Amino acid sequence: MASRSALPPAGTASVKSFEAIADGIMYRWSVERDTWVSRAEVEQVRAYLERKGIVTRALPDGRFSVETGTAETLGAARLVLLGLRHLHAARRARTSDRSDAVR
Repeated sequence: MASRSALPPAGTASVKSFEAIADGIMYRWSVERDTWVSRAEVEQVRAYLERKGIVTRALPDGRFSVETGTAETLGAARLVLLGLRHLHAARRARTSDRSDAVR
């Protein structure tokens, strides 16, 4: 059974940004095979997606509405996966830009 330690409350100064915790989430999902996400991780990914121009809204049933051209309804883990996909694409673009500048 995987350990499920919760992150500090979202209002504390020690809370890391989604960009900083994304690698830890990917490790947990790939190695421990645990797709559980904390409330703090969900709030961090929602803030990250908002900075990227993707609006999310919490629904009464615990899922999230995502406005990406076509309205989608996602659970917490799928919402984090969406954030990870956007972050991965941004990281790949930065890496590509750096390698183009070296040439």
